Amino acid sequence: MVRAPRIAVLGSVILALGICLACSPVDSAAPPLEPTPAIALQGQIVVEGLGACGHCHSLTGEPGTSLSGGRKMEGKFGEILGPNITLAKTGLGGATEGDIIRAFRFYRKANGELLAPGFHDGSEWMSDVELAGITTYIRSLPPVENEVPDRNINMLDRNTIGIFDSHPEVRGLVPQMPRAFRVEFGQYLVDNVAHCGSCHSRPEGIFSSMRYLQGGEEISFDGVTKVAPNITRDPEKGLGAWSDQDYMTFFQTGRTRDGRQVDNKFCPVKYYSVVSPQDLDLVIAYLRTVPAE
Repeated sequence: MVRAPRIAVLGSVILALGICLACSPVDSAAPPLEPTPAIALQGQIVVEGLGACGHCHSLTGEPGTSLSGGRKMEGKFGEILGPNITLAKTGLGGATEGDIIRAFRFYRKANGELLAPGFHDGSEWMSDVELAGITTYIRSLPPVENEVPDRNINMLDRNTIGIFDSHPEVRGLVPQMPRAFRVEFGQYLVDNVAHCGSCHSRPEGIFSSMRYLQGGEEISFDGVTKVAPNITRDPEKGLGAWSDQDYMTFFQTGRTRDGRQVDNKFCPVKYYSVVSPQDLDLVIAYLRTVPAE
C-alpha cells in the first residue's frame, strides 16, 4: 500500500481556507512568524509531545533532557549520532529562524549542505504555525556545548542506498489544518509531526514498494536492535482488534492490549503520555483507517 501524496491530504484544507499555494511566494520558504511566548508554548507542546524531538536529539532519549545530541542510532546509511540542536557553537550556533525553517522545508543546513530526509520525512509539510512554534521554542532553550561528529554520506551510498531519497522543497504558505477534518488531521499528526513511518514503514526498494506502517523494519538505538511492529488495522498482524481505549491506554501508559509494557527506548511513549486526549483521538481516528496492505 502506498500513501496518498501529502499534497492531496492538504488539498481539502487549502481549499477550505481559500488559500492557493500557487499564489504564495515561490522563491523561499514562508517567513517566520513573530516569536511570542504563546508561539513558544505551542512549539514546546510539539517538541515534548508528539514530535518527541528528545527521543533522538538527547543523549538518553528521555523527556526533559537537553537536546544537545549524542544518542547512537542506526539508519539506512549506517550509524548516526543524534545532532545537537541547541544554539551552542557545537550545535546550531548562530542559526536564524529562517535557517531552521529551511532545514525543515528544504532539508538543507544553513551552509547549504543537504540533510538526509530519513528520520524527518514529512516534516516539510508541517504548518507555518507549527514550525514557528518549534523554531521559537528551540531558540529559547539554553545552549549546551556537546560536539557531535557529522555523518558524511559518500557519493556511492547516495546513488545506491539512497537512490530513492528525495529532497522535497516546500515553498510559500502551509496553512494550519482545521481539526474538523478528523481523519486528515490525524494523518497529519502521524505522518508530518510524529513521523511514525520513520520506524513503522519499510521504505521503497528496487524491487518493492513502500510498506506503509506495516512494520518489519529493524530499528537500532544505543547498540540494541528490535523490529518495529505493524500498526495498521490488520486484525491479526496489526492493531485492528484494539478498541479506542486500548489505543488511548497505550499512548498514555505504554501498555499494549495484552498487557505488555513497550520499551520506551524505542517507542517514545513517555512523550506521547503528555499529548492531549483530543490530539490522541485524532491519531486513533486515522490509524483505524490504515489498511493492512
